[in-house]
Amino acid sequence: MKNISVISNVSNQKRQLETTFDGNSQKRLHVDGDSDFFGLPHKVKHLFKKHKGITQLYDAIKRRKNLIYALPTSGGKTLVAEILMLKELIVYERNVIFILPYVALVQEKVQSLCPFGLNLEFNVEEYVGGKGKHPPLHRKRKSSIYICTLERGAGLVDCMLADNGQLGGRSVGMIVVDELHLLGEQKRGALLEATLTKVLDSKQSKHNIQIIGMSATIGNMQEIGDFLNAHVYTRDFRPVKLTETIKLNEQIFVINKDIDGSLKSKLDRKLDFDAYSTDMKLLDPSGIGLLVREILPDGSCLIFCPTKSSCQSIAKIIYKTIGREETKVKLKQKEELYKALKEEGDGKVCPLLSRSILFGVAYHNSGLTNAERKLIEEAFLDGILKCICCTSTLAAGVNLPAQRVIITSPYVGRDFMKQSTYRQMVGRAGRAGLTESGDSVLLFQENDKEKIKVLLESGVEHVDSCLGTEESVVYSMILSSVSTGCTSSQQQLVDLMKRTLFIQQAEKRNVECTVASDLVESCLDKLKSINAFDKPIEDKLKLTSIAKAAVAANLDILEAQKLYTELLEASSALILTNKLHLLYLAVPYTECIALERQNVLDIMTNLQGDQQALANRLGLNELCISQFFSYGKVKNVSENIWNKFLMSLILNDLWNKESIWTVSKTYNLPRGTIHSFLSRTASHASSILRFTEALKDKKLDHFPMLFQNIIPKLNIGILGSSSDLESLMSLPSVRFGRATQLYKAGYKTLNDVAKANKKELCNVINHLPLKVSREMIASAKLMLLSEAEALEELAESLRADLNQSMSKNKENSLWF
Repeated sequence: MKNISVISNVSNQKRQLETTFDGNSQKRLHVDGDSDFFGLPHKVKHLFKKHKGITQLYDAIKRRKNLIYALPTSGGKTLVAEILMLKELIVYERNVIFILPYVALVQEKVQSLCPFGLNLEFNVEEYVGGKGKHPPLHRKRKSSIYICTLERGAGLVDCMLADNGQLGGRSVGMIVVDELHLLGEQKRGALLEATLTKVLDSKQSKHNIQIIGMSATIGNMQEIGDFLNAHVYTRDFRPVKLTETIKLNEQIFVINKDIDGSLKSKLDRKLDFDAYSTDMKLLDPSGIGLLVREILPDGSCLIFCPTKSSCQSIAKIIYKTIGREETKVKLKQKEELYKALKEEGDGKVCPLLSRSILFGVAYHNSGLTNAERKLIEEAFLDGILKCICCTSTLAAGVNLPAQRVIITSPYVGRDFMKQSTYRQMVGRAGRAGLTESGDSVLLFQENDKEKIKVLLESGVEHVDSCLGTEESVVYSMILSSVSTGCTSSQQQLVDLMKRTLFIQQAEKRNVECTVASDLVESCLDKLKSINAFDKPIEDKLKLTSIAKAAVAANLDILEAQKLYTELLEASSALILTNKLHLLYLAVPYTECIALERQNVLDIMTNLQGDQQALANRLGLNELCISQFFSYGKVKNVSENIWNKFLMSLILNDLWNKESIWTVSKTYNLPRGTIHSFLSRTASHASSILRFTEALKDKKLDHFPMLFQNIIPKLNIGILGSSSDLESLMSLPSVRFGRATQLYKAGYKTLNDVAKANKKELCNVINHLPLKVSREMIASAKLMLLSEAEALEELAESLRADLNQSMSKNKENSLWF
């Protein structure tokens, strides 16, 4: 009776949530005669207008075939992809995997798609850091979209291939890859290529999975199209006019290309420095502040800077030269932004930001936490901030369109800018539905004149495969294809390798030593030498248990073997009086954040209690400290152990409720660097959990439960936060500051947020835009509905098993 009561409560909660959405208990959405919107219900068109401000759509591809969709930045690629994904989810009722290059983009897309999921009845699953289960939970009632980073996407594809083309009990119909030009990157590009190759393998064509690739920056588009067996759709169309200019000294030239591709420039104007005082001219000799002034008070501006530190110095220049008039604009909203930043910083705000936001200026780089960057992005989109000084990574990251883009230097770090990077930057100027026009200004010096000419006249760079230079990725590709059943023999692996972009490009260019059979043979020899394979059965390849677990955990085989040894050693003398030893194990092997020598010496000579006990357990004694003091490194223990221990101390301080500002000061590290490290650790901890679960080794069977307890806190990024805030911080747009404010205002659970009024939320939470409030409520509703439906499905499964068992018993005897 108790189980029946629980099931009844879940069902009632689900009906209440459905009713609180629009006043009616909803039925599963089906397409009918009203579907005049690219084969989708007309309701979808209304949702695009309401949640994205889109009222007009441009050309889209209707044929169901692999597709590469290439338009200039801001040309509408994402919009087309979203329509195709919604059609797959709603019309064909099949699942979708959506692969994005950066964590911030995944979180942004999860947040923006939740209202669609709630209205159109599909699940939105986030796979980033340690979030998301492998394999995914079964959700047979609704289709799901899995939004993930490249690394997590590779794991999802392996789960799909191992389950005959299904995820969560439903067929996958589409895989969408944003920023397809990442194929040309080291490591990540090779991983993406390996992932797509496995999907494209002829043995998997029976699953009828459509691949959609989006990119604005591929030179050899047709070659990539051949690799993906895809239709290539390219247009130069841009819905908002972009005017490109360059600045040399005080002169600004408008640039255009002639028919033959040569550069044409025409003097447009000269900067008028008369508006500057003598001090201002000394502070800003390039006149960047004057360029910002030109688009005020109504316009907005992104300023791309060559380095992280220059973002802050240029932000300081801008707010000191922009004029005091801006301090009177939206003053109340700026005060709310300051309070929100203070909440996220546990009572502290960066001194530069606390001053610059009054003038509508901020900086945005990896030195800020994710929460701080998110608040700045929202304020910029809301018109509270008029100018953001940022690095080139923002151009490929979140959607922040502006009226004007200023590129302060043609260099990214020490390297001269690539044409693709330039195109991504200027593409941020002007966005359909948000601005009517856009312009860009590229500043350069006389000695870079020829390089600038080449930059502007050259075509977009070609994408060349890096798979051949990434042995570990090839090893993982081979092991995963065997583990998932895609291949079982050496010849099948050769056939798979021939499908890669690497081999296809090598054959076209007649590159020596790149024969697929030779590559596979050498890799198999290496894998056999490290005991990744058991003895073959009837010439069929068979993985060892560790190799199988490595695939399940999405780990490199050498890393997995190292992890197994480390876990065995740790289990014999695991320190559980606090979390330090577990946190040490969770730190990735590749993690090495450079700390100043004096900081390290101060930390290592002041270890307390359990810290000293773990150091002793790892062999980190006074000799190590002496060696580090003398040589800057240790000699009698592994460098991995030394680095992992230092990194675990950072995690331990955060776990013990030290504020991120305190930890940042103690270790002399930017707050953003610490947060990024937390995200990587959460991902690695999730891999350890999957590894130990898949291994099923009795000597390690206690680790899954132990890691399950720390992963949720690693996911939310604030280890010392109250457990009361954990559920609130699982929402896409909620970090520590907003969670604290929600809790204090009486919104203590997801259910409270789901039943909230969007305008009331805006009133009680500092700097909460109405759009974000609406998305937050939709996210809470969707998460609760998904949980309720998962429990209902589990209850139905258990009931079916029980009925089957009872039927068998009745056949033999009375079961009472």
